[in-house]
Amino acid sequence: MIFVQVGLFYLLLSLAALAFWLLEPSCASGACSAVAQLDSFLGRPWWLWGALYYSVAGILCLGLLKNRLTGTLLAAGAVFHAGLVGYGYAVTGHVCPACWKFAAIGALLAVFYWGLPDKKPGHTAYVSAGPARALAVIALTLLVVNPGTKPVAVPPATAAAMAAVTESQSGSFKTGEPKATNETAPDQIRVFTSDERETYLDLREKPALFFAAWCPHCLEALRDAARLSPEKRPYLVVTYLREGDAEKAREKLAENGLAGESYYLAENPPEGVQGVPALVWMEGSELRHVEGAGAIAEKLGIPKLLGYAEIPSPPDGGGKNAALAAALINGKIIQPGEVFSFNRVVGPRTVSRGFVEGRSIVETVYGPKAVPDVGGGVCRTATALHLAVLKAGLQVVERHDHSMPVNYAGLGNDAAVAWPYWDFRFRNTSGKTLAIKTRSDHGKLRVELWALR
Repeated sequence: MIFVQVGLFYLLLSLAALAFWLLEPSCASGACSAVAQLDSFLGRPWWLWGALYYSVAGILCLGLLKNRLTGTLLAAGAVFHAGLVGYGYAVTGHVCPACWKFAAIGALLAVFYWGLPDKKPGHTAYVSAGPARALAVIALTLLVVNPGTKPVAVPPATAAAMAAVTESQSGSFKTGEPKATNETAPDQIRVFTSDERETYLDLREKPALFFAAWCPHCLEALRDAARLSPEKRPYLVVTYLREGDAEKAREKLAENGLAGESYYLAENPPEGVQGVPALVWMEGSELRHVEGAGAIAEKLGIPKLLGYAEIPSPPDGGGKNAALAAALINGKIIQPGEVFSFNRVVGPRTVSRGFVEGRSIVETVYGPKAVPDVGGGVCRTATALHLAVLKAGLQVVERHDHSMPVNYAGLGNDAAVAWPYWDFRFRNTSGKTLAIKTRSDHGKLRVELWALR
């Protein structure tokens, strides 16, 4: 029975590969599709090759006795697929979210096949072999016919304009407007606007961010670009175009904080760029580029979230004090190696400074007890900051436990503070300048630690 299930699982993988091919004719991840070497094999999408392989594997598992040749084929396929995933990661720094799952399932099925006892296929196996053969025929037919999508480099009108441009004129460049220029100049990139006008982007003015509308790894780069002020954002260029990408790009920009932002179309990125997202800029007389959202964020100086924490904050006096303390530490800058002191920044918790009566845990002759106290509740803010520091991997210099459990943090994760004695302090060991960002609304208190690049 298990022997049959291995073959049936291969049939399901074949069907899944065909489904993925119908949704996206090549690998839907920037780890594969954006890399020319991995986009296809012999001009055929990997999904179709996978569908054929899995269907053949299903036929062999369902229709034959266990044998070394079939086992070797299954093992080789699993190793090859793992190699593709590994190569994609080595080139782009990303792992295809779909491919690794296919590779993992294929490896498990190969292991199961080798571990199963020899057994003659039953009636179910022979019946299932028919659909397996049909899938193999379908996959093979699609590979021969190769009905891939028609690449949409640019609309027809602009394609004609591109072919017509053979000479250029000098003149000042204005972003987003057609301009004749030297097409071979390294600091000028020929693109097309969304309304089909040819133009050139001057990389000496600002860099260009190349992304693909179908690339899931590009979304992080777009969100990072949205964090920049409009005048500091790079040109946004949609590349590796497919049918409908011009409209899809507009939707992707809107979904990631760049609604209404101008964007351009380019059939391919500049020479040397192997994947997206990619940032291209001029450095002296040379064209430079980096690939991957992390490298792009580093180059653009986009802050990186190192750690964050969110805890409940009730709408009582304690919640108001926690929100006030959060506002006082919001925006504080911590240099590399500097020790941050919660008490030093928040200061005395007094009525004159806006604090109200909350509840604090104090030691009494009867043991720890929650009593009314002006400023009570700021420990929530100190605790949220402590949790964010832990996630960021920073060094805690001073922290105190509450003398009784609290309902907003686990044992050992809370941070009790009391002016001017008990403090919460941590050292910035990130090697980067840090900024504290806080927000208190909808019954939640959130603290974030950002590394400024």
